[in-house]
This record gives sequence, structure tokens and C-alpha cells, in this order.
Amino acid sequence: MFETKTRDLGGRIGKLATRHGYLETPFLFPVVDPTRQTPSLEVLKQLGFNGFITNAYLFYKRNKGVAKKIHREFQWNNVIMTDSGGYQVLVYGGVEVDNKTIVSYEKEIETDIAVILDIPTGTRMTYSEALDAVEETYRRGIEALPWIIDSDQLWVYPVQGAPYRELLVKAAIQARRLPYDIYAVGSPTVMLEKYKYSKLVELVVTARMILPPSKPIHVFGVGHPMIIPFLVAAGGDLFDSASYILYARDGRYMLETGTKHIRDLEYFPCNCPVCSRYTPRELLEMPENKRVELLALHNLYVLAREIKTVKQAIKEGRLWELLEYRSRAHPSLYEAFNVLKKYAHYLEKYSPRVNPGGKALLVNTFESLVNPKASVNIDRSIEIAKSRVRGRHVVLIPAYKKPYNQQVEFEKIRDLIGERGDVVVLFIHPYFGLMTPGVASTYPFYQHEARLTKKSIKPRRIAELIEKILDSGASSIIIVETSWFSKKLFESTKTLLGYSDSEKVTICSLDEISSRLPP
Repeated sequence: MFETKTRDLGGRIGKLATRHGYLETPFLFPVVDPTRQTPSLEVLKQLGFNGFITNAYLFYKRNKGVAKKIHREFQWNNVIMTDSGGYQVLVYGGVEVDNKTIVSYEKEIETDIAVILDIPTGTRMTYSEALDAVEETYRRGIEALPWIIDSDQLWVYPVQGAPYRELLVKAAIQARRLPYDIYAVGSPTVMLEKYKYSKLVELVVTARMILPPSKPIHVFGVGHPMIIPFLVAAGGDLFDSASYILYARDGRYMLETGTKHIRDLEYFPCNCPVCSRYTPRELLEMPENKRVELLALHNLYVLAREIKTVKQAIKEGRLWELLEYRSRAHPSLYEAFNVLKKYAHYLEKYSPRVNPGGKALLVNTFESLVNPKASVNIDRSIEIAKSRVRGRHVVLIPAYKKPYNQQVEFEKIRDLIGERGDVVVLFIHPYFGLMTPGVASTYPFYQHEARLTKKSIKPRRIAELIEKILDSGASSIIIVETSWFSKKLFESTKTLLGYSDSEKVTICSLDEISSRLPP
């Protein structure tokens, strides 16, 4: 049913099998209006959207309860997902059908992916009301099982409780007891409208930590490109939204980093077919229906491009670097990025420790090192280095030129110490910590791009690394003076650590090494 092909952080490129073909995740379902769809379904298909979502409850009302085959009605041979009417429950407080009626209807119209009739918690419910909604959704999830157990459709169980994290945890624990094909995180619309991206990322990563990793997670109502990469990294696989048309009706123009009104634009910063052909003024002078159609088309192009950008980042193992870059576009995105940093150790489980594609790790700031692919290797390298020093004299070479084990300092010291077992050589780097010569030629210590500057050299960081060597039982440390590790920096580290024995940790030039080593 679902196969993971490539992973990076909590994101993955996956293959979801349905009765009308495969969807490659991450995937966004455009919301399609059963009565007045703009742009056409043919245009959606041309843009690469081989699936859409529509509302089974509205389809039910339009057909007065008559179960018409939904693919035939839409003249669509690809994937169709249907919501059950939960959005109408959220907005209007209820619908005129019960859970059994709408679930049975979704079976009869033969939708590919279907949702039970849940009770969305939204953001206006009190804690007590939200708890009741979670319990009622769970009751309906159990209730629906006998009706759907023999179905070859994919069934979605909505995990409610937002914005109350502990209720979402409760709902996720309940959800994993039920044999649904897809789990969904519900009711994020208001959080998105208020730019509460950090809260939404927190909820998605929380659900992902609890729900079965073999099952996809759908995040309802997410259709802005600026938050999609962060939610994919948190564990989201599927999304849906009508934002492309709703924004267009309001004259709003989507960008990867935000939204602008076309009346505020002199130029279109995009080269899609719409933006390449028209200017903002020309769109403003068009009849409203034409302007809305073209703006919606542009918005779909941006969404499709963003999904592809995220997939390529996953493929290259660069999703963290994409987030790091995008997080600077808006304060709310930086807050969302901080949430992912908080869960970096959890994300390590899903991140490969090596980079088989051969792509170098890009290091811009110390934030880059929170990247699980970096942090897990740095921590391991430090542990290896610490395990080698007990009872031995350590020659510490500041790393400045890759590959570090071909630096002139290392080659000379290696010849000097020969087979001595009481001396060990380590490298020290402002970003990458401590390395043995063997580790220095592996990922990411060799495969990275970083520029050493005065800002990247933190005396406290250097002092902490030296302290790790001392605490591991080294007899002495001799630091080789280089361009970035000067005697001035050495004095700063001594001050921070408060060395009482000046002979135990010393610094000298390469030519003085032989005289500093014990005979």
C-alpha cells in the first residue's frame, strides 16, 4: 500500500498505491469544487496533479443521496480523495448526515481515498469540548471498521485534538490501535491563517512520533508553499488545500516565501506561463473571472514547483539545508525551524549517517551542525577520539585544509612519532570537533563546504573540546600552532578552563613538537 523510497529527516519520497494508480509523496491534493472548478481538471493533470480531493458530503447533497460513480461524474481516471464533511462540521457546527451514511456513500461512489465523518476540534473549542470531539471521533473510527474492513479503498482516520498537544497525543495513541491506511492531522487552517507555523510543526512531529511509521500522514488544509518543506521534514506525507483558488479570488499571489496582492506588484518574480505572458497591471485590467483563473493557475504552478523542490532536496539529502535557507524568509518560519531543531535527535532515526549521493554538507553557521546528518557523525567522532586518549600524550592538530590527514603537520608528526604507542594524533575543528585521522577522510568531515572565519572560531567551543580530552584521561595535550589556532586563542581557552597545570596543555610550532614530546 505504501512504500518508502528515499528518506531525509522526517520527510520521505514514497509510493502510495490506490485503485486508480500511484501517488508519489510528498503529494498535495488540490481541492476541487464539484460545481464550479477553476482551473479545469485537465489543467490540474497537465501540472502533474494526478489526484485531487473533493467533498463527499457536498457531492451527496448535490445528487440528493444518489450514489453516482465519482470518477464517471468528474470524467477523471486518476486518484480521487473525498473528505466526509468534517470541514462543514468545523465551520457550521454539523451536517445532515451521520457517520454510517457518509461512509457507506463514499464506498458506493467508489472514491479511492476516503475519510470517516470526524469532529474537528479547530481552535475555538475549550479543552473539555475538544476532549469530547476526540472521544467521539474515536468512537466513530471504531464504528466504521465493520463497514470498511472489506473495502479496497484507502481509509483515513483523522487525529484530532489540536491545538491541545496532550489531546493530540491521546488521539494519536487511540489512532494507532485502529487499522486505518492513512492517518490525518486535522484542523490546522486557523493556525495557518495566523502564521502559527511552529505550533503546527509541533503537532505534526508529535503525531509522527506516535503513529506507525509505515503509514502515511495527511495534514488537512495545508496549501501554502512556505510551510510545506517544514511539515514534510516533520513527517507529513500528504496535504490538501483550496488555497490556490481562494487566494486568487482575493487577488493574492503565492510565493515560496509568502503572499502578495497583485496590486502591490510592479513585476511578477516568476517565469511560469502566466507570469511570463502578463504583467500585474494587465491582470488587474482583465475581467474578474479571467484574472481569478490566471492567478489560480500561477498559484498551482508555485505549489507544484515547491513539492518538486522538496522532493529534490530529499533525494539529495539536503532537506535541512533547504529549511535553513527558507527559515530566514519570515520570523514564523524561523520559529518552525526551531521546533525541528528541538526534535533533531528524534529525526536522527530517519536520517542516513552517510551521504551515498556524494553531496557535500553545506555549513553556513553552527545551526547547520544541528542537521542530524552532521550532529550524529560529530558526536560519534568525538566519542571515538575520546576512547583513544587514556594514558597517552595527545598531539592536537587544528584542521584547516581537506583532507586533514594530508596536511603537512600530520605527515611530519606521523613520521616523527613512528610506532610509538604512547602518543595519539587528533584533529580539532571549530565546527566538526575532534577527529581521528581515519575519520577525517569520511563524510561529513571530508565532504563538506565550510568557511572558517573569526566568527566561526568560538574559544568556549575549543575549550570544551580540549576539556573532553582531559576528562578522558589524556596524559598531556600538545597543540600545533596554525593560522587559526594561535597562541592568543590558546590563552583564551586556558582562561575559560582555568588550567592550573600549564605543562599539561601546551601550544608550540610544528618545528618544536619533537622537543615537547616525552622521550
